[in-house]
Amino acid sequence: MIRLAWPDDALLATFDAPRRCLSSAVLNGGVVTARHWLNVQVGHDYARLDPEAHLREAAAARGLDPGETIGMLTAADVRAGVRRDRGAVCVVATVGIGEPLAAAGRRPHDLPRIGTINVLVAVDAALTDAALVAAVQTATEAKAQALSDVGVPALNHDGPATGTATDSICVAVTPGDGVPFAGPATPIGGAIALAVHSAVASGARVYGHAAATREDL
Repeated sequence: MIRLAWPDDALLATFDAPRRCLSSAVLNGGVVTARHWLNVQVGHDYARLDPEAHLREAAAARGLDPGETIGMLTAADVRAGVRRDRGAVCVVATVGIGEPLAAAGRRPHDLPRIGTINVLVAVDAALTDAALVAAVQTATEAKAQALSDVGVPALNHDGPATGTATDSICVAVTPGDGVPFAGPATPIGGAIALAVHSAVASGARVYGHAAATREDL
């Protein structure tokens, strides 16, 4: 389904064939066709004001076509990423929790410290546009549940965090227009939820501790 590599402080997922993607990525966000997902590690003092240009440069420097690459940034250790496979679903997550927040909590007064949960969800099935959106929704709900289950408290609310202010997600599916639903009660949605929950929970537990090895992926 996907092949993982770690070229020069980045986590690269290459799809077995072009994928239809919906993402909130900095590079090629929205609905696009892509061959690669590139998650580039940056320092905690990252201050470039042109992250899209940075990611285009990063893709080209690694021999990728920037126009066919979904690009994200993270200050988390990309080698501590977590992969989980559930049937037709493969999830890869890098979990950095610099400032865990509740989405409907108090708005931070200062710019949050860099800390990002980046998630790739690859599905070996063709989804309708509506199901593609539902897959993003299901994955996001599972991420929030994982943080709650692990016990990550929000800094802006008296309760569990639902994520950080800079989280990003990509759902990559096979071309076509087939599966009409991807909520958590469906086979595809259920697999997405379980894989995302497991990956994010595992990443949250090791955050700030010894990084996982490549063999853990």
